[in-house]
Amino acid sequence: MRKLFFMLLLAALTSMTGQALTIENTAGGLAQAVDDVDITTLTVSGTMDARDFQFITNSLEELTVLDLTGVTIEAYSKGQALYGAITDYAGNAIPRTAFFGKKLTSITLPANLETIGYAAFAGCYQLQSIDIPETVAFIDDYAFAGSALTTVTIPEAVEVMGKGVFSRCEALTSAVIESRFIGDFAFLGDFLLNDVTVGAKVSMIGRGAFNGCTALQSLNFNPACRMSRIDEEAFINSGLTNIDIRGLGLGTIGDWAFAQTQLSQLSLSREMTTLGEGVLAHNPQLSSVMMPTVGHASGNNNGRDNGEGNANPRLAPGVQRALDRVPDFAFAGDGNLNPGNMLKQGVKEIGNFAFYNVSAEIDTMRLPASVNRLGDRAMAGMIGMKTLKVDATSVPALGEDVWAGVNQPRVPLITPSESTVLYKEADQWMNFFFASDFLLGDVNGDGIVAINDVTTLIDYLMSGEGSINLQAADVNGDGDVSVGDATLLIDLLLSGGAKMPTDIRAYGNRMGSTSDALVFSTVCLAPGQTRTIEVALNNEEHNYLALQCNLVLPQGLELVAVNGVERGRNHSFTSMQNGEEDNTYSMIGVSFDCEHFAGHEGNIMSLTLAANDEFDARDAELLLSDVIFVDVRHNLFLAGNSLGKVTEMTAIEQVNANKEITGVRYINVAGQQSDQPFDGINIVVTTYSDGTTSTVKVMK
Repeated sequence: MRKLFFMLLLAALTSMTGQALTIENTAGGLAQAVDDVDITTLTVSGTMDARDFQFITNSLEELTVLDLTGVTIEAYSKGQALYGAITDYAGNAIPRTAFFGKKLTSITLPANLETIGYAAFAGCYQLQSIDIPETVAFIDDYAFAGSALTTVTIPEAVEVMGKGVFSRCEALTSAVIESRFIGDFAFLGDFLLNDVTVGAKVSMIGRGAFNGCTALQSLNFNPACRMSRIDEEAFINSGLTNIDIRGLGLGTIGDWAFAQTQLSQLSLSREMTTLGEGVLAHNPQLSSVMMPTVGHASGNNNGRDNGEGNANPRLAPGVQRALDRVPDFAFAGDGNLNPGNMLKQGVKEIGNFAFYNVSAEIDTMRLPASVNRLGDRAMAGMIGMKTLKVDATSVPALGEDVWAGVNQPRVPLITPSESTVLYKEADQWMNFFFASDFLLGDVNGDGIVAINDVTTLIDYLMSGEGSINLQAADVNGDGDVSVGDATLLIDLLLSGGAKMPTDIRAYGNRMGSTSDALVFSTVCLAPGQTRTIEVALNNEEHNYLALQCNLVLPQGLELVAVNGVERGRNHSFTSMQNGEEDNTYSMIGVSFDCEHFAGHEGNIMSLTLAANDEFDARDAELLLSDVIFVDVRHNLFLAGNSLGKVTEMTAIEQVNANKEITGVRYINVAGQQSDQPFDGINIVVTTYSDGTTSTVKVMK
C-alpha cells in the first residue's frame, strides 16, 4: 500500500513539473534540455539559434506561454535547411513560421530582437497581445496574420513592413503605428479595427493596407506626420467616413485608394501631383471633393503663397505639373457628388468614365478653359446636370459616348460666344441645347414664354426638384434663381417684355385645348361710377394652378384693380395695361404656394371697373381673350374667349347716382368697420345725402 502511494505521488510530481520549464540554454541545445514535449510554459535564457526554434515548431505542441526575455538569438549558417529551403539564418531574428499555428497565449520577445520572420506568428489563434521590442527594424510578410491580437503597437525603429503583417486579425480593434511605412495589406480584412493612430515618422501607406476595415471611420494623424504617398486600394471597401489628409504633404494617391468607402467629403493636399485610377469611385455618401490648384508641386514653393491661398503654381523646368488630368473612373458611381465647381484651371483632360453615373443634381457643371479632351463616357449618366458651361474657345476633343444617358437637348450648353458656331457643328457637342438660343423666361424650355414657366419656376423654388433651364430662369441676371425671378417674370409677361408671341393661338399646337372657361357676371355701370364685377371659373376637365389672359374693355372704362376671391383667395392677381393695344389689360393669377383653384363653378377674381364721362353702356361688352390655364402638372391649356355685358343703370341706381355721397364705410368679414378698405373682402356701405344707403362687396 505504501509503495503504491509513493508511485502515485511521483507520477503527480512528474506531471506538475512537466507543465512548466526554465532552461539556461546554449544555441542548438534546446532539444536536449527539454525532456517533456508536453510542457505548456517555457522560460529560456542564454542563447538560441534556428535549430532551437525548429524544435519548438516541430515538437512543443502544447506550449502556450513562452518567455524569451533573457535570450540572445545567434546566427546559424551550416548549410542545413531547417525551414523550407532556407539554410542561412540571421542573428536577433525570429525565423520564418517559427510559431505558425501555435497555441501560444503569451510570448515575451528578446529585448534585442531586430527581425520577425515570415509568418512567424501567423495563425496563432489564441495570441491576444504582444509587445514588439523597440529594437525591431524588420517585420516580414504575414508575421502576425490570422492571429487573435486585439491591440498592437508598431515601434518607431521598424524600417520595413512586409505584406499582410496583421491581415485577417479578426479581433484586432486598435493599432498605434510609429514605423516609417505601413506595409502592403498590413491590416487587410481586420473588420473590427476602429482606432488607428499614425505616428510622426510614417511616410507611406502601402497597397491595400486597410482594405476591408469596415469599422474604421477615421485615422488619427500625428500633427508632425508627412507622407509622400498613399498606395492603391489602401482604404478600399473600408468604413471611412472622414479623413483629413490636407496637412500630410501627399504627392500621390494610388488607384482605387479611397473607393467604396463611406466618405462624405475629401480635401486633397496642395502638393498633390498624381491621382490614381478610380481613386474615389463608388462612394455613395461622397458629396464634395476639394481639388488642389493645378500647377503646384511639392518642394517648389518653399512655403510661399501667391496671395490667393494657394501655393505658387510656377514649377521648375522639367517638374511634372500637378493634377492636370482627372484619372479614369476617378469619381465613377458617386451618386451624391456635386462636381460643378470642382475642376480647376489647368486641368487638361477628363479621363474615361471619370464622372460616370455621377447622377446628383448639378445646377451648372463647369469645364475650365484648359480642358482639351473628355474621354470615353467621361460624363455618361450625369442625369442631374442642369447646365453645362465650357470656357474653352477651342472645342475639346471627345471620346466615345461622352454623355450617354444624358438628355442633352434639355441641358443648356454655355460656350464662349465667339466659339458657339464651332460647338454647334462638333460631334456630340451639337446635341446640347445651346443657351445662347434660349428665350429669357422660357423656364421649361418649350420654346414659348407663358404662365406655366412661372408655375414651373415656383414649383422648382419650393421643392428644389425638377428640370429647368437655369439660364432662362435667371430673369434678373444676378446669377441666382430665386423668387425675385418669378415676380420679375410675371412683370415681363404682363408688359410683353418676355418675347411673348403676339398671337398666342399660333402656338396652340404646343398646348392642350379645353372647354373650361372664365365666366363674367353682368354689371350695371354709368359714367362716373365704379363697380366690381366677379369672374367665375367653370372647370370640369382639369384642376388649375394659374391663369393668364387679356381683358379688353370698351371705350370709357378703366380697370382699377383685380383681386382674388373665394376660390382664388390663395392666388395673387396682377394686371398691367397693354401699351400697344387700346384699353387692353394683361392679367395673371398665380399662387406662390402652388395651390390650385379650389372647387368648380365659383368666383376666382373680382375686377373693379371705373367709368368716365365717355362711357356709354349701350352695347358695351367686356372681353377676356387669349385665356391660358396651367394645370397641376404645369401643362398649358388654351381656353375660349369670354364675353361679359355692361348694362345701363336701373331707375333706383339712377336715383342714387344723382344723390350726393355723404359717407363710405368698409366692413370686413370679422365685422370691423373703417373709412379705409381692409385687405381681403370688404362690404362697402355708401350713405347718400337723403339718408339712403347702398352696399357692394369688393376685394382689396
